[in-house]
Parts: sequence; C-alpha cells; structure tokens
Amino acid sequence: MRKQIKSEKIKVKKRPTAKHKLQTENSKPVELKQLVCLLGNEALVKEYSAAFQEKGIAVQELKNLASLKTSAKKITAAFELTLESNGQKKKNLQAFDETLPEHVPIISSSLTETILSQSHLLKHKHRFIGIAAFPTLLAHPLVELAPSIHTSKEIADVVTALFESIKKETAMVQDGVGMVMPRILCQIINEALFTVQNDVATPKEIDDAMKLGTNYPHGPIAWGEMIGFANVVAVLDALFQSHHEERYKVAPVLRQMAIAGIFWKKEA
Repeated sequence: MRKQIKSEKIKVKKRPTAKHKLQTENSKPVELKQLVCLLGNEALVKEYSAAFQEKGIAVQELKNLASLKTSAKKITAAFELTLESNGQKKKNLQAFDETLPEHVPIISSSLTETILSQSHLLKHKHRFIGIAAFPTLLAHPLVELAPSIHTSKEIADVVTALFESIKKETAMVQDGVGMVMPRILCQIINEALFTVQNDVATPKEIDDAMKLGTNYPHGPIAWGEMIGFANVVAVLDALFQSHHEERYKVAPVLRQMAIAGIFWKKEA
C-alpha cells in the first residue's frame, strides 16, 4: 500500500506592513522608526514638522540638498513643500527621485502645478502624490491628497497610513491646480478684498460677519494674513492661468497686500 502523504501548510512570511515591523531571530517584533524628510516653504516645514513630532515621528528638516544623501536610506517619506512651481522645486523633486530608494513616497505641494506635471520628467513617477499643503490647513482633521495617473495604490496606501498615524483623515481628490479647500478659501479671501476695495464694508466688519454668519474659525482677511497674502495670490494666479476665468482674477488691493505682507497696522 502506498503511504498517505499528509499535506503540510507552507508558512509564507508576510511582507512588512505600513507599520514597518520585522521579525528578529528571537521572533520579537521590531518596529522600524519612521523618518519624515521635509523641504521647501519654511512656514509649511515648521507646521508639518510640529505635527509629526507631536505624534512621535522623527523629522528631518532639510535646509538644502547637501545632507540628503547621508540620510537617504533612513528616510521613509519625503515632503516637498514649496508652494510655487519654480526651478528650485524642480531641483528638489529631481534630487529626491534620484537619491531616495524607489519605494519611498514623495509627497509634493500641488496647488500651483499638478502632481502629474511635476512628475512628468522624473523616473519613478509611481511614487509621487500631491498634497494640499497650505499654511494653517494642517490644523484641521482632513488632509487632501491628489494621485496622478501614475501614482501606485501602494504609495497612496502608505501615505494614507502615515497621516492616520498622526490622527488625520485623508481624501483623495482630483489632481488639479488649487485642489479643493485652498481653491475655495483663496476665492473667499479674494472676494472679501474686492468688498473692501469697493467700500462696501471694513475688514473688521467682514471678518466679524463671516465668523458669526458662517462659523468660520477666522475671518477671511485675518485668515489671509495668517496664510500669507503672497501665497493666496500665487494660488489664484495659477488658477487663472489654468482656467482663464474671471473669478480667479486677483483683487488689486490683495496684490498690493501680497507685496506689503499686511493690510492694516494693528493698534497697540
């Protein structure tokens, strides 16, 4: 008689999850520390750095690209937070793409240029994903992400898990200039300044009316000052260039404020 051969279940080792846990020889789980790399707009770098560090995630704030290579193998996610599309932003993205391991996600501010356009000439397009990185918005519970047609699901999942680890919800939105909340917010600030310019109401009256009437956390003009009027203008100009619609034309007084940095001197 033939001996019956009992089938054995083959144990397959699972790949490391988003929590980055590996098994040692003693079968004790070792959690690999996350290291988030931040580069770009100084205010945004500080804002994101504080949010991650508050939840125990290590952060490397890059002042330039010189120190990138020395820590490249330790970085688990990289953020390029330059708001405006310019030559330096392109250099930063190219350096990230050439230096960081292929599996490391690169999250780039995509308010003045889509992530598809940003990653067009780069090699590892699958690991790029856009984010609505705009001053003050990280204080809110929702983070907007915009994948391009090249962004892999694995990268999107890793970035989602990263934000979940700091107690933030994420929404995948269309890869378009301005994305959602920044586009709406900048238009509201712009309309408020048109109202001031036309002598309909004072800045304080507008801010008080919007806070009381719509339950906004800030009045639009005060909020614009917190964001930075130059940042508001940058998004509106990009939207106008993309869509050529009158609603995105910048109020002349807003453009002046972008140069001055403030609207009115606060009384002592």
